[in-house]
Amino acid sequence: MKKIIFSLFVALSSVSAVQAADANAGKEKSGACSACHGPTGVSGSPMFPNIAGQNDAYIIKQLKDFKSGARTDAMMAPMAANLSDADMADLAAHFSSLPSANEQAAAASSSADTSTDAAPASAPAAGSVEIVSSTPAAAIYAGNVAAGKNKSAACAACHGADGNSLVPTYPSLAGQSANYIAKQLADFKSGNRNDPIMAGMVAALTQEDMDDLAAYFAVQNTKAGTGESNEAGHKLYLGGDAAKGITACIACHGVTGKGMKQAGFPSITGQSQDYLKKQLASFRDGTRGNDNSGIMRNIAIKLSDADIEAVSQYISSLK
Repeated sequence: MKKIIFSLFVALSSVSAVQAADANAGKEKSGACSACHGPTGVSGSPMFPNIAGQNDAYIIKQLKDFKSGARTDAMMAPMAANLSDADMADLAAHFSSLPSANEQAAAASSSADTSTDAAPASAPAAGSVEIVSSTPAAAIYAGNVAAGKNKSAACAACHGADGNSLVPTYPSLAGQSANYIAKQLADFKSGNRNDPIMAGMVAALTQEDMDDLAAYFAVQNTKAGTGESNEAGHKLYLGGDAAKGITACIACHGVTGKGMKQAGFPSITGQSQDYLKKQLASFRDGTRGNDNSGIMRNIAIKLSDADIEAVSQYISSLK
């Protein structure tokens, strides 16, 4: 009888959460989810489930189970750790409202057929479109690349003229996601990310300045890592550590460390070991806390000094 009453309580709690959910808020909170489950809830990898069109009560229950440990997964545990009941309900409302994988595939097929029928005879051949990086490129970047180049002189001393830093304590910005760079600049200005040098550098920057700088550095070429590989770091990067509950770095940053721009996960290729170690240590001790949903803090707090040394060395070798 007690089990039945408890089950009814859980079910009623899930129903109550669903009723109070906000799908629009869930969409805003879903950036971190898209890395594995896709921006439309349809995963591009067979390792991760499709959640578009899934029952909202089921999604809520799974998130709660990942958070409580009733369901174990080294990747989902840190993702769910900082989610409130409202967050879970909002995310569930968003993903449950999306068309299922089959519905999306059918719509894409129908759209492709229509596009083929309606395509003009004079349509340019694939690969013939010239991309000019000196224009505002509003369809890709919020900022103006040329304007960003003119404004980047003050950045060159630490980050390099082309965004590839020659100083191991400073990050390379070349090829980094424009959205990520703009967010970091805004966080330095607001105080959400603390650094005495950067605080002074960003104090007078407008949002337009930040967008322009972000666009400029985003289109520069990233130089390959020059560090030595590390076997222990390699294993941690690709597979994590289930015993410690450490999520594999590959889940968010990809096999080659290029990150996932749409999800807000930065590229870490080309960064020095010194810089990487400092950031992981800062996430671990909480002196850096501007990561989305506390993802990096939840992972870094489980890393030993030896883990940080090994994985940062391996990342610095990525090409």
